Amino acid sequence: MILKTKVVAVDLFRQALGAERPNDETEAEGRLQDVAINTNNETNDFERHETADSLLQYPRSQTPLDDVGIPLSHGIGVPGDDENIDRRIEREQEAVSSAPDDHPDKPKQLSNLGNSLHTRFQRLGNLDDANNAIVQHQKAVNLTQDGHPDKPALLNNLGNSMLTRFERLGNLDDIHNAIAKHQAAVNLTLDDHPDKHHWLNNLGNSLLTRFECLGNLDDIHNATVRYQEAVNLTPDDHPEKPGRLGNLGSSLLTRFRRLGNLDDANNAIVRHQEAVNLTPDGHPDKPRRLANLGSSLLTRFERFGNLDDMSNAVMRHQAAAKLTPDDHPDKPSRLDSLGSSLRMRFERLGNLDDIHDAIAQHQAAVKLTPEGHPDKPCSLDYLGTCLLIRFEHLGNLDDIRNAIARHQEAVKFTPDGHPEKPSRLNSFGNSLLTQFEHLGNPDDLEKAIVQFQVAVDLTPDGHPDKPTPLNNLGNSLLIRFEHLGNLDDMDNAIAQYQQAATLLVPGLNASEISMTWTTQLHGFKRPSSLLQIVTLTSPVGSPISELLFLPGSNDSGISTTSTMQLYSINWRSSLHQTDTLTNPVG
Repeated sequence: MILKTKVVAVDLFRQALGAERPNDETEAEGRLQDVAINTNNETNDFERHETADSLLQYPRSQTPLDDVGIPLSHGIGVPGDDENIDRRIEREQEAVSSAPDDHPDKPKQLSNLGNSLHTRFQRLGNLDDANNAIVQHQKAVNLTQDGHPDKPALLNNLGNSMLTRFERLGNLDDIHNAIAKHQAAVNLTLDDHPDKHHWLNNLGNSLLTRFECLGNLDDIHNATVRYQEAVNLTPDDHPEKPGRLGNLGSSLLTRFRRLGNLDDANNAIVRHQEAVNLTPDGHPDKPRRLANLGSSLLTRFERFGNLDDMSNAVMRHQAAAKLTPDDHPDKPSRLDSLGSSLRMRFERLGNLDDIHDAIAQHQAAVKLTPEGHPDKPCSLDYLGTCLLIRFEHLGNLDDIRNAIARHQEAVKFTPDGHPEKPSRLNSFGNSLLTQFEHLGNPDDLEKAIVQFQVAVDLTPDGHPDKPTPLNNLGNSLLIRFEHLGNLDDMDNAIAQYQQAATLLVPGLNASEISMTWTTQLHGFKRPSSLLQIVTLTSPVGSPISELLFLPGSNDSGISTTSTMQLYSINWRSSLHQTDTLTNPVG
């Protein structure tokens, strides 16, 4: 039996079995099922918490930090328990079928069935289970009158199932509905109710997920508030306290990546460190919390370049990977997280051992993730990125070919509508563009342009990541202009850059893209277009604008000295997919 914490398990058994010993296993299981409705059924992008029933038998996996190169969840399952959950679902289906709709226990039975289907979906990825789980939870809600004490829990479970399906398919109706259900559960629960912090936590989960998809700042602010409220309402000695702290830390870190407030980064690290400190050695959640601490340190390193943060991040990810057994459902995500941190250290320090080791970690993650699993594309994408980076340093053609193959697989296995589809198309386009630049096959350039264009089309206006594929589409069009001389490509490239400029939001540095555009357009005999782009993208007083129109300028109005200086400015954009930006074309 796999338990999240002994404390919660003992409480559940005491509540379920009471003073009288059950007559047999079936009666005991029935009592345990009855209490499932009243405990937290929490899904979280950073701290996964089991439903009451899954606490007793079936573990759930977490989704670690996914926007800084860290992969998405790997709910692969635990060896040997698939048959158990299949039998359990059969029994629950029989119980539901035999109970009339007006039976007082019918909503609980429906919700328990929905929880089990939800758990099996997370383990095996069968979409029918996700859809059926939502159907059962919706029936349970419909059969329960407003004012019934179980109503908030039923709404919460329905919201969790909708959130999970959204993470798989990307249908915005699901995430909007998940938020509505979680909000309703919160609204129906008094502050002094022992379950209030569970509902607040899950509302934070759904708000944070929607923010990551649509980029609305209200969602990240509200998610952070809900997580803070959940922390405040959770007693210090409660077994969920570390998870609450971890969720708050993850939300703060996400907001830091968007807005760049140093206080958010520092507070995120503090919260994750507190979560680690409150989790005893040997606890099954220790590796997850170490990984989240490592990710927060890595993010602060990305912004400020402190090598201590980088070293500590790698150590935390190494410890998390080491503490996770090979057959654990989270092992692939631990390996991907470690691989990402090693890749970033290589990019900073240039030690080839790091990029070799990073590739080995990602290859292991791919190998451990079954074919057809919804998280396999994530590991493939990370592996392709590392192979591409090694090719750029060593020039081994096997690396670029394998990078293209892995990125192509990542795109192929990512469903249309999935929120990560655009970034994976963008990565695939980058690897094709890199191969074109080295081998000169025009088919690669044409394919790269197609990938970037589709990535642009699939990314909503206003999304914080949209400038990335726009920039890369502009780059690829300029390269085609250089080779074929078609002025339509030049005009189209300028249009992409202009659109990217209008979409840049606070926290994203326009100077990096401005530098790219200036150096790319320099030398083309279209000075009016060049001046228009520079004017649009370089605020008065910015380092870029101060280098423009200095003595010694050439015919296009840009000084020769300035052009050289532009290359030396080291601007880091806060786009999530920094590793997929193509280099300036000089």
